Amino acid sequence: MLIAAVKNPQKETDTLRLITKIVQDPNVKLVADELLLEEMARYAELFESPTTTGIIAALTSKASLVRVRAKYRSICKTYVKTPDKADILHAAACLQTDATLITNDRHFTRIGNEGIIEVWSISHAIKRLL
Repeated sequence: MLIAAVKNPQKETDTLRLITKIVQDPNVKLVADELLLEEMARYAELFESPTTTGIIAALTSKASLVRVRAKYRSICKTYVKTPDKADILHAAACLQTDATLITNDRHFTRIGNEGIIEVWSISHAIKRLL
């Protein structure tokens, strides 16, 4: 979701509006594991712009850091088949905190379909939250 919003920051998109809603709405809680925070820092360097920096600063300041316990990583590893261990950690953070994962990444289809965690596509999140 973050990449879609910052690739072309001059063009306001529904994804950018969704991120703004997530950041500004006090009823929306945001959780992040340590690898997600590292990913966002890399995006800030990759898409170097004041807009990107502002978006990432807003997201990281609102997010509550989750130290994911091993049992949640173990459960998610069964359902998320990807070489990227960060994906397993993201799913496990959602499982541990009962959070909804918003992504278009197909690696999370099975864990969502199985009902282990709630997974929303970006378009579904836009429809639900905007």
